[in-house]
Amino acid sequence: MKTCGLAVFSAVLLAGLAARGDVLDELMPRPRQVERGAKVASQAPAGPGAYRLQVKNGKLKIEGDAEGRRYAMATFRQLKKLAEAEGEEIPDCTIDDWPEFKYRGLMLDCGRNYQSVESIKDVIAMLAAYKFNVFHWHLTDNYGWRLESKKHPELQKKEAFSRNVGKFYTQAEFKEVLAFARKLGVTVIPELDMPGHTLAFRKATDIGSLADDKAKAILGELIDELCALAPAAEMPIIHLGTDEARERGEKVPQSHLDYWAQKVTDNGRILMGWSPGLKLPGQSIKQLWMGANDPRGDKTPYIDSQNSYYINHVDPEELLSVAAYQQPCRWGGKAEKLGAIIGVWHDDAIADTEDVVRMNAVYPAIVLLSDNFWRGREQDEPGLYARLPEPGDKCFMLAADLERRTLAQRDKVLKGLKHPFPYVAQTAMRWRLTDGEGRVIAENIPQATVYPRHFWFPKAAYINANDGVVKLETWIKSERTVECGAWIGMTGFSRSDGRSRDAPTPKLGEWNKHGATIELNGKAIPPPKWTHPGVGGNPKETPLVDEDYWYRAPTPIRLEKGVNHVVITLPKRGGWKWIGSFTPVLGTSDHPREVPGLSYSSRP
Repeated sequence: MKTCGLAVFSAVLLAGLAARGDVLDELMPRPRQVERGAKVASQAPAGPGAYRLQVKNGKLKIEGDAEGRRYAMATFRQLKKLAEAEGEEIPDCTIDDWPEFKYRGLMLDCGRNYQSVESIKDVIAMLAAYKFNVFHWHLTDNYGWRLESKKHPELQKKEAFSRNVGKFYTQAEFKEVLAFARKLGVTVIPELDMPGHTLAFRKATDIGSLADDKAKAILGELIDELCALAPAAEMPIIHLGTDEARERGEKVPQSHLDYWAQKVTDNGRILMGWSPGLKLPGQSIKQLWMGANDPRGDKTPYIDSQNSYYINHVDPEELLSVAAYQQPCRWGGKAEKLGAIIGVWHDDAIADTEDVVRMNAVYPAIVLLSDNFWRGREQDEPGLYARLPEPGDKCFMLAADLERRTLAQRDKVLKGLKHPFPYVAQTAMRWRLTDGEGRVIAENIPQATVYPRHFWFPKAAYINANDGVVKLETWIKSERTVECGAWIGMTGFSRSDGRSRDAPTPKLGEWNKHGATIELNGKAIPPPKWTHPGVGGNPKETPLVDEDYWYRAPTPIRLEKGVNHVVITLPKRGGWKWIGSFTPVLGTSDHPREVPGLSYSSRP
């Protein structure tokens, strides 16, 4: 049995059991210290973002700096909605709270896929509500230079775009987003990605190689123009990308990087770049984006976006294990650990501006990871990034508690949310995993999405092979006969070019290309009628429609009164992901709910 940090487990119990089931125990992120009653003798917490919130006889008192007072009000708004949902008053209480990390944010890639200003504002408002303070705005990529330039208007000519042609943000819209974010206490970090990901720039300027001195000068002017849109106090960090400079036209001498970096610092800004990436001299912040090892190579302060913080690679139900067990900033001293940023890289084309937040479960990710980014985790558990431990394990309590509070937020605080929130309870589920010979590999697996072998984290795997056949079984006891839906997934495409890695996509009549099947009470459940069946090669310009379970209509099923048997057979022959997922749901995939009256067992 896997053991978790006892201190972590104890902290959850002590924080939760004292007020189990009431509004003080349903906050996200969980405050550091919560006391019933409003009398305290100790000094209020100090430091950036720290606050004390006291409620006594319905009256509110807040202490803290400007940042802390904003966080206190976010907590109070949650308390108010949670109490109203129960028909109660906010109880007398004292909350002392402070963030573990300086920066807590989300990156939205609008270079590949333009997203409306209104949609971006909605995401920023959600971030602020859950105590995030950074919106990282990826504005340029191969598909388009999406920030208006008045110095170089050729960047917005239609011929320069290869997706969402002519769609970009005017300078007025850019300032509008900055002002909106600033009012909510969220700092915008704009990214002009260079020298990689610059096909749109090269097409617009008719410059074949960024090694050309003309390209060096124009990009320097664009940095100056960006910095002129807001004072340093309001836009203190400029991100220059620097990753994946792979093509011949993207190779530049170090002197070009030095020049662009100097432009940033000459404008009084902090320089930020990706790591791994090209060497930026005097770089103030590195943003880690790939790998399971420490890639810093020095003592540079850094922001963590590694592994499953790239939520375009995970499914919504997998977010729980990431939020419970991946520790932000796993290396270095406290001064180096600046925080974490969620990555939303939707490389594939989209059919609708809302599809990025739908298909990457942005809203559930913000709620679930708010606790992770605000408090951190006492210890990192890479073997659990995509695998919940058995229910008897102390570590399991962390995930169960996190899920309980997330569902309270979904149903009470976010009730009526117009944006998709594709997450339902899964920790009551129980699966048995067997190999092709019927030997039991694992039992009591308490999650909806099971990875026999995870594509990024072998430590999270149940088996090490990338080929073979496994079977997942669960027995569902229902209090009544019920017609409902089911989330069923056998592929789990990444929205970052995942179909190219797992081509061809399923043909009509298939759940996946490997021949996976699912049976309910001995009868096969047929797959959907795919919109784009059997697509091979590079389908990135064909928008995703129904390829994954959480953004298509749930599959209709009938659960009989009594015990129901579900069997998923999962062959695997190469490819990327090995995944089986099944969850009974009510409602739509954008706003699903649990089916009441169900219990699960991994044995008949």
